[in-house]
Amino acid sequence: ELEDGTPRAGQILKQTYDKFDTNMRSDDALLKNYGLLSCFRKDLHKTETYLRVMKCRRFGEA
Repeated sequence: ELEDGTPRAGQILKQTYDKFDTNMRSDDALLKNYGLLSCFRKDLHKTETYLRVMKCRRFGEA
């Protein structure tokens, strides 16, 4: 943890990947992992959209 009590980036990733099921032999594990990857994709899209908006605002002010 950092001084302000927030977790370090490595700890955040570890917590995120703790939900990832490495036992790929069952259908339940595959569905769980698919759902997790789907969430990552949605989050990535939101991040890309946010960065695109910030870029437009930055160049609009200049």
